[in-house]
Amino acid sequence: MQSAEKTKPGDGAAAALLAALTQKRRLDAATPKESALWLLDRLLPDAGVNNVPFAVRVEGRLDTAALQSAVDTVVRRHEVLRTVYLDRQAGLVREVLGESTRGPRVEVHESDTDVPEKALREFAATPIRCDGRLMLRAAVFRGPGTDTLAVAVHHLVFDAASVPVLIGELAAAYDAHAAGGDLPDVLRGTVPALRAAEPRAESLAHWRGALDGFDPAGLDLDCTRPAPARPTLAGDTVLHVLDDDTRALLRGLQRTLRAPEGVVLLTAFCVLLAAHGAGPDLVVGSPVNVRPPEGQSAIGYHVNTLPLRLAVDPRRGFRELVKEARTTFFGALAHSDVPVDAIAHETARETVSWRDTLFQHMFNYVPVEPAPPLTLGGLHAQPVHVETGYSKFDVELFVQSGPDQLGLRLLYCAELLDRADAEALTRRYAALLHTVAAEPDRPVGELDVWSDEDRALPGPGTARSVAAPAREADRDLDTFRATPGGPALGLAEAARRAADGTYPYVVHPLDARNVAVVDRAGRRLPAGVRGEVCLVRPDGATHVATGWTGSLRRDGALELYGQAERVARRHGRAVHPERVEAVLLAHPEVTGAVFVAADEAALAFVTSDERPGLTDEVAAHAARLLPRAVQPDRVVRTDALPRRPDGGWDTAALLALAAAEARTEQADPDGLVGDLRGLWRDLLGLAEPADADANFFALGGHSLLGAQLVQRVDDVTGTRIRLADLFDNPTPRALARYLRELHDDS
Repeated sequence: MQSAEKTKPGDGAAAALLAALTQKRRLDAATPKESALWLLDRLLPDAGVNNVPFAVRVEGRLDTAALQSAVDTVVRRHEVLRTVYLDRQAGLVREVLGESTRGPRVEVHESDTDVPEKALREFAATPIRCDGRLMLRAAVFRGPGTDTLAVAVHHLVFDAASVPVLIGELAAAYDAHAAGGDLPDVLRGTVPALRAAEPRAESLAHWRGALDGFDPAGLDLDCTRPAPARPTLAGDTVLHVLDDDTRALLRGLQRTLRAPEGVVLLTAFCVLLAAHGAGPDLVVGSPVNVRPPEGQSAIGYHVNTLPLRLAVDPRRGFRELVKEARTTFFGALAHSDVPVDAIAHETARETVSWRDTLFQHMFNYVPVEPAPPLTLGGLHAQPVHVETGYSKFDVELFVQSGPDQLGLRLLYCAELLDRADAEALTRRYAALLHTVAAEPDRPVGELDVWSDEDRALPGPGTARSVAAPAREADRDLDTFRATPGGPALGLAEAARRAADGTYPYVVHPLDARNVAVVDRAGRRLPAGVRGEVCLVRPDGATHVATGWTGSLRRDGALELYGQAERVARRHGRAVHPERVEAVLLAHPEVTGAVFVAADEAALAFVTSDERPGLTDEVAAHAARLLPRAVQPDRVVRTDALPRRPDGGWDTAALLALAAAEARTEQADPDGLVGDLRGLWRDLLGLAEPADADANFFALGGHSLLGAQLVQRVDDVTGTRIRLADLFDNPTPRALARYLRELHDDS
């Protein structure tokens, strides 16, 4: 097979790559698990989201020449570290370079501090691309009195279990080269890459049955912000150490329930997620090492993520849930030979975002063993934790269980969660362990999951409330301001005025004691958690429903997401029309907006001056600012927006207006829509060109086919787009509009 790569290789891999170009090369197709990581790189080409970093710091100076030789040694020794990947039109392929391949050049950076956290984070987050070069980087950060060795390896050839193996071999090779001696026997010879066996048919059948009927749309948490239109996976971390009392309670609970510590903690995590609005049908990902017994010290990507499904029925006790979780976990372990990426596309779900996966939350139980002392050339080396600054999931809980300490590390998506809410989750998790230890058989729907810190904030508590019809006297409680210094208004009017600002709408109660946010059972929720906004009568126990969904802020303000009567289901998700309307009103020519959503269609009605092409511009404006799940399918301009006698929008009249306006096929002057319809047909195996409004993913397209479609679009139009752009514009008409915008802006 001839190479068609344009990228010029660099550093240590150059000689081997140039030699390979002159002879026949063996290129193997990537596995589904490898392709899934590559697709994430394609979606976020400027992010090192798949990097696995580690670092060690020594008191003194490292010999960079000896360190370079050590890196060369381990690369030559391990076939997997000499494996490179190439991004081809048909997908990802891999190649193993020859045994003479040198490692990457060790970078040297001067630092004015011995703790270069910012520099380490930037190093860890720098992308490693599938362009034929080695999938690792190494650097030394030279501080005033210390040197820090940092290494980042792409997840395609590396995982967390590989870290101690690579560190140990680097140290042994460094010692030998620094002393000018021979390599120890343990570093002689080459190590072939460990290749995973094909999944067993019985394991595939197990997972198809276990995941049958699961709908990931129910995984959203009530403490997250609205999803951004263009996710970046920016992440952050919260650390929390459980106190000795909590550890003792957990040990006792483990004995009482006769379950492994990891299973007990996993069940508590699921209960915590359910208390924040996820489920009750939950799937949580849990990574496991799938190396065979003879390959436990193998470097490589040998992790599978088990999609663990648990029904958190609020009527069931914690003991019963632990029993089910234990059965689920051990059943999953027995069938861990199936990568989740091999079956994810088989589930019955509609993909409306590239972040749509079987699970949005991860649980990672990590037993911690005391690490042996590490030296580099006689210098004591201390491990340094390095973060990439990315989170692939909404929430990922790492439980690090050691003989003397139980620590929590919560990695979260910073685009969805505030740091205060992430910290609150760790405190609530610790409080929940106390609660279930005291009452393991009490229905989990009745458990108090809130922490002491929650109860010190506006509106928390667990006392039951009774929804009651509003009375005339309750109007005295309905007093809010659209701005802190504005006039006193009813909630509806304050929300209308606040709508001129950003979404969600922020209003300010005159008296925080008059406002509560409650869950489905009528219990008060703490700050930061969405629920039903209620007015609190003077008795403190009776709540009057307002019909709004919102959450209290920690400063006492109230965030409003929309009116419950207007919420619609779209692509399996709850959609608040108010969010879409706020975006539409941000267009400079739109003076009024109403969004009407249903599973079959989503229509935006706007008032504005009449102008050719305006509705297309408004639709493009909404597509840039909203996630695909809530984008309008069509924008209709009108002179007025009709209301019902009660003041609400007259949806029936609006739909009649849309029906009366004959929808003619939009012009396709350049033939681009027709070309794209043909590409839809070819890649999806259709009998004829797709409809102009046919959703690529709803017709059976998935990420791998999407990557091929992106390449075909480049071939046909000469315009390179990202895979994420296809998710945002999944129909021929929408993608043609986006491509024309790119052309107009260039």
